[in-house]
Amino acid sequence: MVNRFLPLAFLATLVTVAAGQTVSPPTERVLHVFSNSDEPVSVKASENRVRAPMSVEDFTVLALRHNPTLAAAADRIRMARGRKLQAGRWPNPVVGYHGTEVGNLRSAGAQGGFISQRLILGGKLQLDQSIAGKEINEAHYRFHAQEQRILSDVQVRFYDALVAQRRALLAKELADIGDDTVAASKRLLDDEIGTENALLQAEIKADQSNNFLSNSENETVEAWRRLVVVVGLPSMPLSHLHGDLVGDLSPVLSWDDCYTRMLDGNPAILAARTRVDRARLTIQRARREPIPNVDLSVSIRHHDITGSEIANLQLGIPLPLFDKNRGNIRIAEAEWSAACNEVRRIELELQDRLAMSYRRYANARQQVERYGQRTLGRAKQS
Repeated sequence: MVNRFLPLAFLATLVTVAAGQTVSPPTERVLHVFSNSDEPVSVKASENRVRAPMSVEDFTVLALRHNPTLAAAADRIRMARGRKLQAGRWPNPVVGYHGTEVGNLRSAGAQGGFISQRLILGGKLQLDQSIAGKEINEAHYRFHAQEQRILSDVQVRFYDALVAQRRALLAKELADIGDDTVAASKRLLDDEIGTENALLQAEIKADQSNNFLSNSENETVEAWRRLVVVVGLPSMPLSHLHGDLVGDLSPVLSWDDCYTRMLDGNPAILAARTRVDRARLTIQRARREPIPNVDLSVSIRHHDITGSEIANLQLGIPLPLFDKNRGNIRIAEAEWSAACNEVRRIELELQDRLAMSYRRYANARQQVERYGQRTLGRAKQS
């Protein structure tokens, strides 16, 4: 009877993995779940809420607030933003003292100061910022991928825990029936109506029912512990769960529809494609590296002997004769090729996982439909 409760867990996994929504680079809203509260919610402070029956939506909210992997993914977004900010910075100018001909004719010589600045040419800083921008997009997609994994784990583990609780309730009823049967068999034996063999059989079945109850209770505790771990609150006390174990089985999910939606909207694929774009920009950046930067220096001095003010202007440009960055260009091209192959690998891996998930979904759906349309009807007739 418990088997009919399992399809929704499989369906939750399939919908999360295979039918992901199209994800665009998110805005600041993805960080609000963490920025609104720096302190973890105390379990004791929310004790009244925890002890009330909880739904899958309640655990989803808790997981989005307390799961550390999601917080780490948000931190990586902030790190990428910091790298983009730093990538567009010009080098700091250099200022200093400059003196020449000191002691000439027993004079102070020429005393003054200088300022120098390196000018980055060839659009290299703009390319650095573009590369960092792709890293931000990739971090966003990784955030959404982790978010989907957490939501999937919450759904699967919630329904595992819900099934375990329902199974424990049924096991308790069976154990009570077994104990009542033993008591009735003893009364019949005392009244010389029953037999010792009947009492022995009743006691054996009662022991089996009680063993099943003990196992069910242990499975309930295990399922609860695994649920609160993925939520990020492992010390949360055991609470009753409520939810629909069958749910609405329409519409029927086809393989082609699931496969298309997976390729178009899966954040893992979008992150891999973003790495391809970043690698392409890295190639351009490596090819721009030989374009020389300009070192500009200006100094002003007062000549003690002549009493005149002297200004110097110095301009330096490195000649790319020996180092044309060819090695780094080849590295960037190889990284681009590897990123393209990684996209294909992820697509094949997701297709393989989708095949297993879809098979479980199809089998579970058939079991639920046959159970509801045929088995229950025949059971009622009998």
